[in-house]
Amino acid sequence: MASNGLEVGLEEFKRMRKIDKDIIIYNNLICIRKKLGEYKIQKKVQYIWLFLLTIFTGAKKFIGF
Repeated sequence: MASNGLEVGLEEFKRMRKIDKDIIIYNNLICIRKKLGEYKIQKKVQYIWLFLLTIFTGAKKFIGF
């Protein structure tokens, strides 16, 4: 995945102007929020899968499939 120039070393960050620092920080914040949103969707799918798997194994044990 391309980082779009969002990864900057500490020394390079220190030498930047204030407006450039603000832009880098903002872009990193947006990137992190997108990744968290994707993670939440993945987490919901995992919970649904685990719920269905639990129901199936419970039905198999008690009903005798």
